[in-house]
Amino acid sequence: MKMIFRTAALLLTFASCFLQPVFSQPGIADTTRLEKSISILNGKVFFNFPAKALVSPRVADIMAADPNANRETRIIYDVDKMKLVFFAQEIFTLAGNNMFNDIIKEDPPNAEYTRRLLINNDSLLTVLTTPTTFDSTAGGILINSLLVKTPDNTVFKVDAYINPDAYPLKNDFTKLTENIFNTAVKGNRKTNLAPREETYKILGNENKLLFKLPKNYLVTVDEKYDFVVYKINRYKNITDTTYTSLTVYTGSHPSYFHTEYEMDPKNASKVPGKFLQNNVEWLLFEEKESGLFLKEQVIPVEHIGKGLVIHIAMLSNKKNMLEELSNIVGDIKVVK
Repeated sequence: MKMIFRTAALLLTFASCFLQPVFSQPGIADTTRLEKSISILNGKVFFNFPAKALVSPRVADIMAADPNANRETRIIYDVDKMKLVFFAQEIFTLAGNNMFNDIIKEDPPNAEYTRRLLINNDSLLTVLTTPTTFDSTAGGILINSLLVKTPDNTVFKVDAYINPDAYPLKNDFTKLTENIFNTAVKGNRKTNLAPREETYKILGNENKLLFKLPKNYLVTVDEKYDFVVYKINRYKNITDTTYTSLTVYTGSHPSYFHTEYEMDPKNASKVPGKFLQNNVEWLLFEEKESGLFLKEQVIPVEHIGKGLVIHIAMLSNKKNMLEELSNIVGDIKVVK
């Protein structure tokens, strides 16, 4: 009988030599040091990342503008064949200190994700959203998403993705992203949303465009060697479902938005108006069922620059917003 117990004890000891490392072996989240501070959205916030993480802007099409550092940041961290990608983007949203409660009020009862407040100190407030279902076959598998309210009350979003090779360690990478998100500290860049006037250069000459901006509007600029695009963005409350877009293109090869949206110009209304003291006949498209309203026109401006045209496109899911956007367009001036 003593021999049986002695044998059993030896077997348990032998087995524990193999089982113990399995249960105690630290994973990627526990062993990865976060020692590299990286700016998000050109100084809005800073996170600490692994030393080998790299800022890697998206590669733009040859005919498209390069990514705007004020609007997006992409960071890639590779572990052998496994890839973790962070994509931060400006969402032109405002929120207060009740952001978390405001968000969860809008969540459906059967949501396939969980939310929780992650940081609420030093004028920063962040909300972590973690999916509860995953598509392991997708090229980029979303594992975490973070909303960040900065000291100026503007909000941006950071999504974290892994590739299929990293999916077997999904839980560990999810924990790693949370560790990174927990390092957030406020930056120095603030967004000016007061009513004001701003001027921006016009392609190829010394003239400038002057924009008279109402409260909560911001201009961002995208440019390539032969065009400049000014995007006038409206900041809205985080629970507001209104969508607005005002685009002013200057160059020689514009593209109508209605073509991209597969709208038939025969269905457009002709709306008279003025731009830079000249008469303009705007094209107005109304797709009420889908909630899409577009007002646009391509306007030659030879008096500003040879061969130069300005394409203006106003877009919203609510028709009344086109009037507000039209007023901004009507106030645009050319100045020296």
